[in-house]
Amino acid sequence: MNDSAELHRVQYEEVIIHSGKAPIVLSLWKNRVEDPCIVFIPGTATHPLFYEQFLGTLAEKGFNIIGVHPISHGKSPRIHKMFTFEDIVQNGKDAVSYARKHFNANVMVMGSSQGGVVAIALAGQDDRIRAVFPHNILIPQVSESIVVTRFPNSLQSKYKLLVNGIRYLAKIVPKLPIPVSLYLDLKKVSGDKGIIQQFYDDPIGFMSYPLYFISSLFNADLSSIQDGSIKCPVIVIAAKGDPLFPEGYTRTIYEMIQAPYKELMLLDENVHLIFNERIPQVLGSIVAKLRTISVSSEDLIN
Repeated sequence: MNDSAELHRVQYEEVIIHSGKAPIVLSLWKNRVEDPCIVFIPGTATHPLFYEQFLGTLAEKGFNIIGVHPISHGKSPRIHKMFTFEDIVQNGKDAVSYARKHFNANVMVMGSSQGGVVAIALAGQDDRIRAVFPHNILIPQVSESIVVTRFPNSLQSKYKLLVNGIRYLAKIVPKLPIPVSLYLDLKKVSGDKGIIQQFYDDPIGFMSYPLYFISSLFNADLSSIQDGSIKCPVIVIAAKGDPLFPEGYTRTIYEMIQAPYKELMLLDENVHLIFNERIPQVLGSIVAKLRTISVSSEDLIN
């Protein structure tokens, strides 16, 4: 593949697979069986169709896209309302298995925001992945992570107590619905009122999580980021002016990553939802990097 390649004809379809404790839906943007595969994990409370324009355009550049509707998200059935961060990681693993079975073994994983955290966690647990492209990274146990939340930065010294408090409350009222806006500043997610309204109006989206899930997210074991478990290249995608994930925080977590090859792909944008609000500006560089890594991942780690 090269930059002058013609756009590919892409076929879209949806399939249901069983993953962990429940069935989930995969959105497929299909190219040739031999084309590289990208498993995509969506952000907080969303689904792959929220990124439909980005993923469809990416597929036209010569990739098979497998978009994961995590357990009880998007078009996946709401069978289990009690789920954890690890359940979503398992959904990613099963999507990788699907890609390898129905396409080929050249599978990369990409995720955005919360999906980026899932993606890098998955890379630490699944050696089949050729490369991981997390858009945003986070280690919940690091006290600096408070800057990503709505909690006052003045509470950073008490961050561990805060996280432990969430865990304790989740044992008492695990099903308590927690609005996303309670722990994330939606104005930092997007300054576009139309996009924020899209979150609320989306018939297959939702704007709250059970406290049980919030606890599993804030207490997720992401030690694999630092302990050498990751065996593939890590390409962290970030926007210089991301109001939700400040550049300084991203660099702090990036330095903690232990991987055979890592790279910080810092894009000159000032929004968080670059896959929605800045597609023309970021697509070319992301496609170029995906193409390079898809053919050279083994060289980078040897």
